[in-house]
Amino acid sequence: MAVIIASEKCRSPLIMSPLMKSRNGMSGVNESTGGRRAQSYIINKELNYNIVLLYHRDQLLGIVTNSIGDEIYEKEFPLRTDTYENTMIDIYAAIDGLLEQCGSHEVTAIGIGVPGVVSGGFVTNIPNIPGWEGMNVAEVIEEKYQIRVFLENDINLATMGIYSNEYKDDVDNLLVIYMEKGIGSGIILNKELFKGSSNFAGELSYMPVAMRSTRKGEKRKYKGHLENEIAVISEEMRRCGDKERMEWKELLLKTMRDSLLSIICILNPEIVVIQYEMLEETDMKILEEMLGELIDGENIPKLVKADNLKKHSIRGLIDLCMNNTMSMYSLSKK
Repeated sequence: MAVIIASEKCRSPLIMSPLMKSRNGMSGVNESTGGRRAQSYIINKELNYNIVLLYHRDQLLGIVTNSIGDEIYEKEFPLRTDTYENTMIDIYAAIDGLLEQCGSHEVTAIGIGVPGVVSGGFVTNIPNIPGWEGMNVAEVIEEKYQIRVFLENDINLATMGIYSNEYKDDVDNLLVIYMEKGIGSGIILNKELFKGSSNFAGELSYMPVAMRSTRKGEKRKYKGHLENEIAVISEEMRRCGDKERMEWKELLLKTMRDSLLSIICILNPEIVVIQYEMLEETDMKILEEMLGELIDGENIPKLVKADNLKKHSIRGLIDLCMNNTMSMYSLSKK
């Protein structure tokens, strides 16, 4: 007998075996199409919970979700990053606090978003949490709690969250760029998250750019990488007066244009989403026009300003946990 699970949050119907009936609710019997009528079941959204943790501005944002991704509980936790030992003490305290909120519900997954390169549970290029550099963080936490742990780069998570909730039906290729505390990006190519051969794809901070950031004829101390150049420009824009600010803004737009041109020539995205406090909505149109002076209009992506990628990273984390634990509710997908 075919048994169909239906849920408004599930992206596709699932086939359930009769063994799962006791764990989920029956919602009715479908109309017959000539054979035996299928019974429809609904996932018991309170059956299992997931925990997600996102590192953001020297804190951990912790959330408990139910089986279909509804947020049940949210709390911010402090995170010390001076030593590995203190970092682990604080991460364990956060997980313990969230587990308490789960009560008798079984926790099937812990998702963690971090600002670094993640590969197979190992984290590298993570200056904000130096104690985790080169460590298999996922394995350490799994061994302690005996719960599956899914670790992912925070901008990749934001990219997945934005794409799945806003663009997946209309866009095949998308880029998300974060330019606040450091620079990172996430890439969707042909509807899939692209990480590259060593998960280093999207690390735009190392992109070489022209060193235009000079002041009164003096050479700046920073090298010609995009992250350092943007750091200089941001610093000057924050401290200078209106007239000088306009000059630095012009320099910023030129630097952005050159960087975007390199990205477009390689990836050819349809949409580029950018979070950077120094850019305004009107700057998106200006950048598109500047790019139009160099390449044909059909190759210029739509530039979109994002105010806050954190909520999208959280959504990406929740989806990551759901997608990796959904098989427990079914034997096969329809």
